[in-house]
Amino acid sequence: MNDLPVGRSVDETIRLVQAFQYTDQHGEVCPAGWKPGQDTIIPNPTEKKKYFQKHLHESL
Repeated sequence: MNDLPVGRSVDETIRLVQAFQYTDQHGEVCPAGWKPGQDTIIPNPTEKKKYFQKHLHESL
């Protein structure tokens, strides 16, 4: 993390820490780019399907 030739983003580091804390507290999965308050994925087949159906068109 402290490799000087490689840039770092404080905002991205904070976002990642928040995502790790959220997953530890709630047992849910944070999708790529997740920010507090956004939807997460509940790790079971039915709930995952609901998440991906809801968010399918966002990635297109």
